[in-house]
Amino acid sequence: MLGTMPVERKRRKVLTIKDREALAQALALLGRSHLSSNLNQLAYAANIGSLPLTPETEADLRAALADIRDLRRLLLTALGFRPEERS
Repeated sequence: MLGTMPVERKRRKVLTIKDREALAQALALLGRSHLSSNLNQLAYAANIGSLPLTPETEADLRAALADIRDLRRLLLTALGFRPEERS
């Protein structure tokens, strides 16, 4: 809007070539992991009622979710972004 202060852009830190190569390798491994496809299959099974939601299954799913959140945070940090804070 006119008359408002412009939002200051955050600068990303510059990655070294070694950091870029490591990040590229990590992203390639993540892409080959079929993680999104596997999660989609789990969501579909849960939606149609064929995924038995035992306490062990729920604990495994919560652990996987925590791992995915950690992975996202680490990748954003590696790219120079500050992940949003969540309560």
